[in-house]
Amino acid sequence: MKLNKPILSDDYRHSASRGVDYIENPSLWLMRNYFGVESKQNYSMAMGTVAEFAAYNGLLLKNVQSDKRNEYVQDIATEQFKVICEDLLKEDQGVIPKQMEKVGPIANNFIDILYNLDKELISYNEKKIVEYPNLKHKITYVPDFEYEDLIVDTKATQQFPTDPFKTKIAHIRQVSLYGLLSGKNVALLYATDKKCAIFGIPDDIVKREGEFMIEVFNTIEKNNELFKDARTFMKHHILNTEGYKWDEDTKTIADRYWSKA
Repeated sequence: MKLNKPILSDDYRHSASRGVDYIENPSLWLMRNYFGVESKQNYSMAMGTVAEFAAYNGLLLKNVQSDKRNEYVQDIATEQFKVICEDLLKEDQGVIPKQMEKVGPIANNFIDILYNLDKELISYNEKKIVEYPNLKHKITYVPDFEYEDLIVDTKATQQFPTDPFKTKIAHIRQVSLYGLLSGKNVALLYATDKKCAIFGIPDDIVKREGEFMIEVFNTIEKNNELFKDARTFMKHHILNTEGYKWDEDTKTIADRYWSKA
């Protein structure tokens, strides 16, 4: 791809994940949003996607005994994991990843908490596109589980966070943005295969971190004006390929692009 175009296309939309990428690593943000290069699917990513999908399907069951529901959800989770990770599983030649063993119990832990909310689910994974004052580009957000007065974002994990307000600031900022844009209360629901808990986000934190994300979006748009094209942006940003979000193929592609800048 040529390096002489603005870093933002006309149809670019802000999102929590894009904002977090920019905060943590501008070079990763450019790779994903200018060059369109995404890191490969891995087992942990699949575990999160499948757990919430299986939980949603379990919530649709009415008047079913819990043991029957748990078995149903376990089956859905396992089969969906196999579909999403088909190529990875073939590469591993029959070795069963621990994420596949845990995804069913995690989904059932999600359900236990969501049932106890005693609220009617309005939507699941419904994309929303909104305008925000003083931003040229619209914002996209996709709540996991939305109720009339609450949005719950689920996080499947292998290590339970004792205090997400200290250790999971990216998650706090993501759901705070949802709260700012929707005007609803927001919460983070964490689950391992052994443990689960829901953390409501206080209004003052929603305001602070949601507005912080808006400022990040403003900065991205200002950089589009400051740097005339991708090449100029790259000359002013060191390529940083550290962290779990980079796979080897993406690192190689990034090295090639930066060497041309």
